[in-house]
Amino acid sequence: MRRFVRLLPLLVCLLAAGQQGCSRAREREDSATAVEQEGPVRPTAAVPTVDVPAVVGRSIDEVRRRLGPPEQLPAGFEDPIGRQPGDSTLTFQPRGLTVLASYDARSRRVLDLLVLGTDEDALMRRAGLAAGAPAYLLLPVFALNRSTRLVGLRVVPRS
Repeated sequence: MRRFVRLLPLLVCLLAAGQQGCSRAREREDSATAVEQEGPVRPTAAVPTVDVPAVVGRSIDEVRRRLGPPEQLPAGFEDPIGRQPGDSTLTFQPRGLTVLASYDARSRRVLDLLVLGTDEDALMRRAGLAAGAPAYLLLPVFALNRSTRLVGLRVVPRS
């Protein structure tokens, strides 16, 4: 106990010095302390480049009307998901975003969309996608030969 009493002033000084040097870098930005110091937090949501959710569950003809004429598949691209006979893929590049639409050639129904890119957050923002959307599932797609390298996001209709 006597040892604790002797170290108490040192402990108090260290705690006081630590509080003054705190940058609050790890503090949540919507906490009361952060709002007091920096003012209210303003959302910075960017307008999506392409409205991908608007074409989820549509026919390939509707996707063409919304995303423009199809382009060539990217050089050396291998779809990590095997396709069934009768399935086709078209590539669209609206406003610099590469979107692959896989569809059933007979029914013309789009099976899924693949938005290509390596930054998940940027892809979601540019494509207007939300992780918990009720209309579709959002799945990360990784390279065949490197399981940690993101290739893009697959958008699968829930219906």
